[in-house]
Amino acid sequence: RKHVAPAVSQMAQKRSAEVESASPKRSKTVARIALCGAGWWAQGWHLPQLHRNPKSEIAAIVEPNPVPKCIEGESKTTDELHELYGAPIFQSIDELLASDVAKTVDGVVISSNHASHHEIGMKAMKAGWHVMMEKPMTTDPLQAYELTKAAASHNKLFMVNNSANFREQSKRAHDLVMGGKVGEVKHVSCALFSPLKWIFDNPANVGWVKPTGSMTGNGFAWGQLSHTFAWVFLVTGLTPKSAFCHMGYSEKSGADMYNSATVRCTSGATISVQGVGDIPGGNKKVDNKIFGTEGLLTYSGDAVESVGTDAMPASGALVLHRHDNENQSYPGFQFENLDKSSNGPESLQAFIEACLGKRIFNAADSEVGCKAVLAIDAMYRSAKSGKEEEVAAAP
Repeated sequence: RKHVAPAVSQMAQKRSAEVESASPKRSKTVARIALCGAGWWAQGWHLPQLHRNPKSEIAAIVEPNPVPKCIEGESKTTDELHELYGAPIFQSIDELLASDVAKTVDGVVISSNHASHHEIGMKAMKAGWHVMMEKPMTTDPLQAYELTKAAASHNKLFMVNNSANFREQSKRAHDLVMGGKVGEVKHVSCALFSPLKWIFDNPANVGWVKPTGSMTGNGFAWGQLSHTFAWVFLVTGLTPKSAFCHMGYSEKSGADMYNSATVRCTSGATISVQGVGDIPGGNKKVDNKIFGTEGLLTYSGDAVESVGTDAMPASGALVLHRHDNENQSYPGFQFENLDKSSNGPESLQAFIEACLGKRIFNAADSEVGCKAVLAIDAMYRSAKSGKEEEVAAAP
């Protein structure tokens, strides 16, 4: 039984490849980026960052709702977004593709609801655009496989916006593990504890707490553990095979807010994952440990002070412990980059560079995104059935 489509295993070879420019015959200094989905994250982060960054300009905004939904603060209307950013507004990806504007687009940021990621992503790749898709890549395993297969033959960048993966320490952790510094990976212990009760305990936040389409459930696992799994699968290269999971739920919203799972991998390694969505205070707590035949790699700390600010570097470090005592320590902890005031997190800046034809390290490609979808989907099914569940098989 295949757990990952053949195209998935080919993607790792493309992570550090030279990305073809959208307009190879002319020198580009500014990337023209379309944005699909103008809700909370787009209005709070993507749009102002793309507008502020001197290497990018907003080519178009696709949003069907004249008053997009925001779960925090007041939402600007699409008319107000047009006035603020000077970008044309389209009600659908098809409307954009049929316009002359589409011919000028280099890449697209997809920040629409989960259920629309697949359709927009497939059409964007067919149009020949670079694609940055919000996490999770999708919530449907078959759609994840299809996106991964299409991305494998796509001559432009396809990446998922797991911003933690694009941090310097994450790349260093990847290099240490892939370089054999912990030996063969046998077990991973990972935990993410977040002060996000205001999101997951509120029934009004439908997109965060209510399942749609083929989803078995919705809540903290899709909303937050997608970050953790993306980091683990980037750093270790493991592939999920099955999951056994228990979940605790909000009495108000029905969303999962407490997660405890064991994931078996195709190599025989195991992943123990914990998630909690309602801790007090303003800091996320991250604790990642990778155990191998030659040592242990730890990366733990406080992720952010609050939504809209960056991490707390002094709260942790990346540390390699080896049986031969050839240990290494790299001070500083950074996970997600939620800084609103910058020109964009490392992930968005890498995407812009790729749109300009520059070489980047794709730290959250479709392979990483697909594995995260497979693991989380199996967790939800296991929590419902009370049994260990295999990840969805490739079609």
